[in-house]
This record gives sequence, C-alpha cells and structure tokens, in this order.
Amino acid sequence: MYRLNVPIALLLFAAAGGCRQERKTPPAGEFLVLAGDSTFWVHTGAEGIRSRGSPLHLARYRGRYYEVYITDDDRSYTDALIVGQQMYRRDLLSDDSALVFEDTTISHIARWYGRSHPSDHPLEEDDDPDAEPHVTAQSELNTVAQHGQYLSYEYKANLSVTSSEEWHTARRGVVDLRDAAAPTVADIFGTSNGQYILRRGRTLFAEARDSLRASRDSTSYEAARAIGDFRFDDASFNIAEVNGEPAVKFYAPGHGARAGGYALPLPAIPVSAPGWWEDARDGLPLPGAADVAWKHASYRVVARPTRDDSALLSIVDSSGHEWKIAALPALPRRIFWVDSTTADSATRHALTRAFDEAALYSEEVRAAAARLPIARAPILRLVAVERPRSHIPTRRSRPRR
Repeated sequence: MYRLNVPIALLLFAAAGGCRQERKTPPAGEFLVLAGDSTFWVHTGAEGIRSRGSPLHLARYRGRYYEVYITDDDRSYTDALIVGQQMYRRDLLSDDSALVFEDTTISHIARWYGRSHPSDHPLEEDDDPDAEPHVTAQSELNTVAQHGQYLSYEYKANLSVTSSEEWHTARRGVVDLRDAAAPTVADIFGTSNGQYILRRGRTLFAEARDSLRASRDSTSYEAARAIGDFRFDDASFNIAEVNGEPAVKFYAPGHGARAGGYALPLPAIPVSAPGWWEDARDGLPLPGAADVAWKHASYRVVARPTRDDSALLSIVDSSGHEWKIAALPALPRRIFWVDSTTADSATRHALTRAFDEAALYSEEVRAAAARLPIARAPILRLVAVERPRSHIPTRRSRPRR
C-alpha cells in the first residue's frame, strides 16, 4: 500500500491552509454616503463590511461636519391651518444650531390672517385647527445638493381660501450655510462670471419661449399658451455640476392660475471653477464614469442604479474584486471620506453622537392629518418641476441635550 511520507503531507496541509488564508478581504476604508433622506456610515477591512444608516442629512465644508435639518413652523389659528418650514444647520463639534432659511412667505400669510381676523386666536401647541379651516397655507422645503458652504434647495407654497382662488408658488434658491445669506450668482462666482451667467440664463429662457411659440405642434400649443405665465428670475437657481465642474441651473417660476406652483427648468450653464470649488469637489463622483463611482486610496466605491430608483453600493479593490456593501434608498451623489487626515477623535465622537441622536427624532407634525399634498400634477411635460435628488425628512422637534 502506498504511504504518503510525512514531509510531503505537511507541505500539502500547509498549502491548503495557505489557500484558506489567502481568501480576499475588502480593502480598508471608512466613509459616509449621502443617499436619499439618510446617511450611511461604512467601515470595510479585515473584519468585513459594516454599515450603519441614519435619517441624518450631513453637510461638510472646510473639514467640519454639520447637520442640516428642517422643522415645521406652525402658525395656525382656530380657523386657519398655516404651517411653514425652517432650515437649520448644527455644528456637530460645538453643538450650536443656527437658522439658515426662514419661511417669510408663510409668516407674511400668518400676519395677514391675524390682521384680517382679529377675533380668531393662534392655537396652543396641543390644539388642532377646525376640520375644514377657512384658510390653508402650507410650504414644503427640500434640499437638492450641497457644494462647499452653499446648499441648493427647492421651495413650494400653497394658499387656499374658502370661496376664493388658490395661490401656488415654486422656486429654487441657494443658502450660504456660513451666515444664512441668500447669495446671488455674482456673490458665488464673481462679478464677471455672474454677469455672463445672468445674460446666458435670460437667453436660454427667451430661446425656450420663442421655440414654443413658433412650434405648430398640437402638444406645444398648450405649452406656448402657458409659457407667457413664466418669468425669468435672477434669484431662482441652483448650483449644479457638469462632469465634475460647477454649473448654474435656473428655474423660471410660474405665476397665475395656469402656471403657479410650477418652475420651468432651463439648461445648466457651465462656469469656470472659483477657488471654493476645490473644497466642494471633494466627494463628488468621478466624471465620465459608466457607473456612479468614487476613487480613494487603493479602492473604488461604486453605486449602480436599480429599477426602483434605489441603488446597490459596492467596494472594488485595485485588482477589480468587488464586494457588495448595501442597498441604498436612492442613488448617492456624494461621499465624505473618514480617515486620519479628515476625522480626528473629536470629529468621530461628534459623528457617533449625531447618528445616535438621529434615531430618536420625532417624525410627528401637528398638522399631519390635515396637511394637503404640496406637489401638483404637471399639466405640461415642459414645465414639470424636477424632483430634488435629496430630501430631508421634516422634524418638528429634536431631542434636548
């Protein structure tokens, strides 16, 4: 009978054990992924892959993290449902919060109602308005994208008065997270660039208007009738990116019964990158990639869209080996890398606390049962408002510390 000698047997055993030990592990990485209304904290390495999601919207500029959150501003009366929305940013390290967007439209409506109905009184916190209030005024505030200290948003407001015409508005804007200012394109991109952007925006609006009016297509005829109710607005714009470089996208607000509540999106206007764009560029996807992808150190992070508008997130090492991380609720557009150069122990502690606290946020809103849907079904494909890529869930209150 053939007998395997001991040295050869030991060698084969060692080789088999070595094969098991050579099984690939994901590259070491740590990063925050912003997707939909949540942020995911991902750790990868020899211990495997761990990810933690939280209903938290983070912003980062100049290396510092901030939470951006939206609260309801309830100014209701007994016979009037009046609820606006405010935006705050909280410094995760200092825990200081600051108002960065005040809903002046809804506050003006509340003051008008108070003057017009002196016998009515504002509701106490636990009171509810009448089941069918005489006046209903509500707004909806959504974030669209963050680029450095600038946060682009979408704003809608509706006003309905019994036995009277309804009023609707929709517009876009940019807020400076540093000081709550509402910067112009010249403030953001410089005077010379700002003048060019405004000229180009007005030209694009005129071209869209003239093209529709000249068209003899039956579908375009209805759009041509409505286009006269839109106005170019220098302040209704968002910051965007085209192939990793900055751009400005104007949205012409509609007015009146036909166009109120809609905003006409115009083509993006590329612009030369100002100095602050270097900070904003960090965490943007690689330009020109087939999938939404980011590269950091010796690995790539890839997000592939699925049929239901969600996404699958993976990490890929330098040899092309891929590991699945998680299914995300939406296609992510930004990653914040968390490593020794971008996050010290104080920052990590602040991030951990923010993730823990976000799980305790209340989603209750006083007027939830009575609120009417803000979005209006578009009557024309041309003037349908584009949906934002990111949305912050409304929170009436945040836990006290």
